[in-house]
Amino acid sequence: MSKIGIMGGTFDPIHNGHLRLARQAYYEYRLDLIWFMPTGHPPHKKDHQVTDSAVRCEMVEAAIAGYPYFQCSDFEAKRSGDTYTAQTLRLLRQEYPKEEFYFIIGADSLYEIENWYHPEQVMAQAVLLVAGRNYRKSHRDMSEQIAFLKEKYGAKIYLLHCDVYDVASAQIRTMASEGLSIRPYVPEPVLEYIKKHRLYQYQEVSMNSSFSPDQVTLYRKRLKSKLAPMRYEHSLSVSYTSMCLAMYYGYDISKAEIAGLLHDCGKRFSDDIILKKCLQHKIPLTEEQRLAPAVLHANYGAWLAEHKYEIHDQDILNAILYHTTGRPEMSMLEKIVYIADYIEPRRYKASNLPEMRRLAFCDLDEALYQILKGTLEYLGQKKASADPMTCQAYEYYAALRDTKTPQETIARKDV
Repeated sequence: MSKIGIMGGTFDPIHNGHLRLARQAYYEYRLDLIWFMPTGHPPHKKDHQVTDSAVRCEMVEAAIAGYPYFQCSDFEAKRSGDTYTAQTLRLLRQEYPKEEFYFIIGADSLYEIENWYHPEQVMAQAVLLVAGRNYRKSHRDMSEQIAFLKEKYGAKIYLLHCDVYDVASAQIRTMASEGLSIRPYVPEPVLEYIKKHRLYQYQEVSMNSSFSPDQVTLYRKRLKSKLAPMRYEHSLSVSYTSMCLAMYYGYDISKAEIAGLLHDCGKRFSDDIILKKCLQHKIPLTEEQRLAPAVLHANYGAWLAEHKYEIHDQDILNAILYHTTGRPEMSMLEKIVYIADYIEPRRYKASNLPEMRRLAFCDLDEALYQILKGTLEYLGQKKASADPMTCQAYEYYAALRDTKTPQETIARKDV
């Protein structure tokens, strides 16, 4: 009897997290083979267009070419109609009666599995290998959830002891569509395949500087003459941190440098004076901002950046405008500056800074969600009102977080 591990998912595209999880399962449980099985028509993903199954299979083949113990199976991809795990496992057991199947899942699935199509059949027909030792989604921790499912269904469930890999295929598709480098997240053969076939409209942006060194020096001199010394030092730190995040995520370093440098260029006056400046220059304000002007330096700063520093890049202006409140569907640069403002090295008061600094270089969306959540909790404790845009941003990224599938987000660590 052979021990076959099954890695299911859309693999749109397959990424390094999938390979890491499969390698861990192969070695930890001494499996004979791992079958990567791209889905045909996943019923839970009808809200977006899934890349053709033949293309996804070709990407999987490219990714696993160097692994003799990995195989790509089109068992699900070639089936018509919706494909469900229970059906797949039943058909596999009929076709391969002498094999023992190990179904590899993320921690999310352990809590969601009772909502699957015939979960009792899934747990009866395969051993479950679950990634995510410290994950918790309900009142039960992982060990309690495993015990519950074993008791109710007689399931065989074992943990995979592997590191967290915080990346999702949906994020990679978004980054590719925005022209950002996805090289850190996908195997090189998959990257070359995506570039060759222009999947997700992928075309890496040029990393050539958008601003000359003389321009940057001029911006620094002008800013230093306008801001208080500590505010200027903070601006430099945010600029440097933004550059580091841009380098890591393959974004234009020069644009990140300027956006981080000028993010607080409007914070040179008191709130009352900034409000008067905004009204004087007819800068659009919400009623909430007029009544609670603590965030207005961002609005005024975006105006200054455009009219006094002659910045005409809308993404930079938006990064300055939303660096205090955030907003739904933030661009890569907006996320970078918002997070850099929170984690820059001179910050020290927030208790979760070490974890946020780590998380920023693992998953920007998760870091953004955690910072927004912490901000709203802090304001709630102080009985202070939050800007509606911050609430909308939190709701958006909380919802986005819940849409990530276990195959896309491998054992995400909650903080």
